Amino acid sequence: MLPENIDTSVSLLESDNTQLNLVRWMHQCELMHRYYESDVVFVIQQTGQGFEIIVSSISEARCFTTGTLFDKETPIFQRLVHTPPEGLNIDLTSQKSQDLPQDFNEANSMLTRPILWPDGTHFGCICVLNSRTTKSEANAFMLEPFQVLLQQELSLYCQTQRIESLSMRDKDTGMLNEYGFIMMAPRQLSLGRRFGAHAGIVFFELLPDPLTNRIQEHHNRLLGKIIQDTIRTADIAAHYDDTQFVVLVFIDSERDLLHISQRVEKLLYQQNESLKIDVSCNFFTPDSSLKLSPMIEESRKGLRSEQAKQEAQLAMLEQETRDEASNTLS
Repeated sequence: MLPENIDTSVSLLESDNTQLNLVRWMHQCELMHRYYESDVVFVIQQTGQGFEIIVSSISEARCFTTGTLFDKETPIFQRLVHTPPEGLNIDLTSQKSQDLPQDFNEANSMLTRPILWPDGTHFGCICVLNSRTTKSEANAFMLEPFQVLLQQELSLYCQTQRIESLSMRDKDTGMLNEYGFIMMAPRQLSLGRRFGAHAGIVFFELLPDPLTNRIQEHHNRLLGKIIQDTIRTADIAAHYDDTQFVVLVFIDSERDLLHISQRVEKLLYQQNESLKIDVSCNFFTPDSSLKLSPMIEESRKGLRSEQAKQEAQLAMLEQETRDEASNTLS
């Protein structure tokens, strides 16, 4: 099973994939291009938009460059989805002209091997396109090391994404943790501001059960589920620390923040009448230049527990000042 933060329908060219060395993929395309004396060698990925060329060897023709997208209904590429592991050597001259893209007009043959994601689902193919017959063209064996290399890199990429995902998740609730929120929220906030959306930061703090004077794990799971069921897809929620949850929400007006907090309180009361929460929120307009960190701190300071901490720290500081003054006088 692939990590949940990998969407196979999104092109590698559009995702943050610093773990993948696409320059090395291009060099491998060049090696295969020379070995097969081909017109071009490219790696194509099946995405939600169609079949997209991720890397290719250097070619005089401009039709097989990185980013070239072929329609998802293209018959020749639909056929490649079901290519056996050992690949195919396709005689393009025997194919119907309507089954081939116009870019294939000069090609006589295509040698191909499939590339799979670690869970066995189809990623795409290595394709060797040629307009003339060569001694090597029937030998698909030389494509196997390239095929293995790409699949190993995809496997490593998935492992890295899985580790990153786990490091950003809270094990009790499955929500983002503080680190995950700090990593994910700024990008979402920037995107929201670009589209003129108003934003709000809402902090929820779960108060101890008055019967036991403590918070149990299932209490956190309950509040986390209620928060996630309340917010929309574009919003981001996290289990910020032991008792606190934070949400970045995109809203129409400041009044919506009150509606969200009231709805969460109501649903929590319906599930467990003995549990109470403290809520603190702040509203930010699209033209606000505030960064995420001060927005979070400003909202968090509104919680009663945080105010109590600040008062305790202030009292301690005042006491230390008095002690120092007393020592000086004596």
